[in-house]
Amino acid sequence: MTDEQHDLFADDHEMVGQLFDKLDHIPDDELSKSWESVLVKLVQLIKAEFSRQGKSFDDKTIEKIILVISHYLGGRAIYLPRADRLKEALRDYAIYNDFNGGNVRALSERYGLSEPHIYAIIRKQRNIIKKRYQPELPY
Repeated sequence: MTDEQHDLFADDHEMVGQLFDKLDHIPDDELSKSWESVLVKLVQLIKAEFSRQGKSFDDKTIEKIILVISHYLGGRAIYLPRADRLKEALRDYAIYNDFNGGNVRALSERYGLSEPHIYAIIRKQRNIIKKRYQPELPY
């Protein structure tokens, strides 16, 4: 998000933030019936991911973040991408890291891809790494 985009939310965001900061002063049992089930699931999802990563987290902070997202995106029909391209890029990176020169068949079985596809991924990853360390010279 650019500074210009952030400024569009500045006044509203400050007001919303102050409102949501009041969560710290209200007992959970008083608010539990006011949470929509989708928001509860999002809070649980984020808490589970923080736990999986072994990171500490504050319940109220996660709840506030979900409320801010809900404030800006709630009530709208939005398309939330599944991040397929990102997952594919991460998978390709993992394949390249697992590649040892002689395990194409094992990688093919592990990732459910054909051997030619594994070779294509390795070739692509080599090019990405080459460009990272050897940028093209301008003409």
